[in-house]
Amino acid sequence: MAIKTLARKLCKVLYFIILIFCVGHTLPPPESYINYDIVRKFALLISNNESAESMYDAYSYLDWFTMLVIVTPVYILTMKLLRKLRSK
Repeated sequence: MAIKTLARKLCKVLYFIILIFCVGHTLPPPESYINYDIVRKFALLISNNESAESMYDAYSYLDWFTMLVIVTPVYILTMKLLRKLRSK
């Protein structure tokens, strides 16, 4: 019984990683959909610097956050759907 639950949890984690991978590859580069002023303010907030490296880090962090915002509802809805289908 413990192996089944471990396998299900592992499958859920793999499914979440695959979703992030798919969304990450379908999104354009973050420079095209994230506003420069927002990134500049975020870079100043996290590193108190406006260098190219801190701007790149800010773009990366905001891109990851965007992917998580997209993937999390999809993941939750599919898990609820699977639970409902399994209970029938």
